[in-house]
Amino acid sequence: MLGTATHFDASPTEQLAMPWLPAGFTPVAAVVCARAPQQRAGGGEDLVLLEKRATSVARLTETLRLDDQPPTNDPCTADLVGVVWFAMLDAGGRWVRPGVATDVCGKPRIEVRDALDQLDTTTVATTVLAEIESAEAAKAGCSQGWGEIVGVSAAEQRSEKGAFDPPTAGMRLCIYTVPASEQGSGKPAGSFERGGVLTAQAWTDLRRRMLDAGPIVPCTAHAGRFAVFRPTGGGGDVYLELDGCRRLMFDGPAGSVFRQADAALTDRVSAAV
Repeated sequence: MLGTATHFDASPTEQLAMPWLPAGFTPVAAVVCARAPQQRAGGGEDLVLLEKRATSVARLTETLRLDDQPPTNDPCTADLVGVVWFAMLDAGGRWVRPGVATDVCGKPRIEVRDALDQLDTTTVATTVLAEIESAEAAKAGCSQGWGEIVGVSAAEQRSEKGAFDPPTAGMRLCIYTVPASEQGSGKPAGSFERGGVLTAQAWTDLRRRMLDAGPIVPCTAHAGRFAVFRPTGGGGDVYLELDGCRRLMFDGPAGSVFRQADAALTDRVSAAV
């Protein structure tokens, strides 16, 4: 790498303000760095930083010698157009990040963007920046993170519509933990704890207990753990706070419907996977 991973956090328009390629600098290669998701062989997914190199850079070099185009008086689109992080290398191993000429709207010239897009690159280094999805979450068929929406939805609920009638078969259970810093934040996010597809008997038993639950009671506690039941064959999701207020929510076709769970039900759910 030409630097640490933190050096590639720059805005995609940063190179517009950089000095142009020095007149005496003769590039023989280009380095392009970009973030991308990458599947792991053992399951799961990482966010990685890819360093790619190209040795056929004559066309790109030509575009880096172009001048800015004079600004237009006509309207321009408001979309943000940038370029990937790239640098040019000479035969002596020196490298520079050159500025990029702009078009009539102050955006990178299309000639530069096309030359960068059409570089014939080879990946020479891969650096893992963060985990996107763990192998355990991938195996369970669950997302690595999920929003805890029961508390927010219950606070906003004015009138229920539809019936509390979860799908009768084919249910995947994903359990999440909410960090203390997220609890009560208004948009709490949970991290995957464990999960998997429930047996038909396990879901039949849990569903029966859910149908027996009564109306919710007033409560302002924040959940530290919650469960998401996702149908494998279609139908609405079911959410359950595993602590705190222990509310159930069925997100059905007509809207959200709530029921009050108890410790016996949440204990059974926690032990189901």
